[in-house]
Amino acid sequence: LIIDGKRVENDYTFIADDEEMKVEISYTFNASALGGKNLVTFEELYNFSNPDEPVKVAEHKDIEDDGQTVLITERIIKIHTTATDKDGNKELEAGKDVTIIDTVTLEGLEVGTKYQLKGWQMLKKENAELLINGKRVESDYTFTADSENMKVEVAFTFDATSFNGKQLVTFEELYDLSNPDEPKKVTEHKDIEDKGQTITFKEKPEVPKEPEKPETPQTPEKPSRPSDSPKTGDNTNLYELLVLLLTSGAGLAGIFFYKRRKMKKS
Repeated sequence: LIIDGKRVENDYTFIADDEEMKVEISYTFNASALGGKNLVTFEELYNFSNPDEPVKVAEHKDIEDDGQTVLITERIIKIHTTATDKDGNKELEAGKDVTIIDTVTLEGLEVGTKYQLKGWQMLKKENAELLINGKRVESDYTFTADSENMKVEVAFTFDATSFNGKQLVTFEELYDLSNPDEPKKVTEHKDIEDKGQTITFKEKPEVPKEPEKPETPQTPEKPSRPSDSPKTGDNTNLYELLVLLLTSGAGLAGIFFYKRRKMKKS
């Protein structure tokens, strides 16, 4: 096993005080990249009666020996996330510069190890990456674990002017940067249905239309009154007028003669 160009090895020097003895050798090394691997310990025993020429007197080198085998288990890192705006709201107004804060709780980190948390936005309805101007909306945060359990934040700022009614979900991946040339993904959180990772943009309010102005009714023309004046060439009204005058004159004459006769008798 070679780590950073050096063999992982150790030794223990002792003076035998009995024909049968039990001794221990410890090995301390960075096993971050060894999750899931089996390691087998090999040993050689040397007689140091002549320090200038140690003599090997025994060895144990059996790659199939279960007693010498150790399984390096995968480190399980748990991740929990909550996406909100800067004020902790999960329902946002669409706008030019919108910022989503993804608060990530990590459990099971290795103290002293350098990690990088990468995140990006997903369109929930389409279950597809959010692209703006052809680029994925993403962000990352690099840190060194000072505790097994930590809480970190990743911020995403982008133009959400046309996002009325849309829902976004934040996806994350955590990488171990112990070997910067070959970052190792150690955990992830990618659940398109996770409510904690979901942000909703409010629907655009409908602007009421201005009521149409009613048409101004036209003022009806005044009906022309028929003229009582006789028209030129029309003799009907003239005859009626003469008859009326004659009748009136006869009546007046009758009254006049009646009064005159009455005066003579008296």
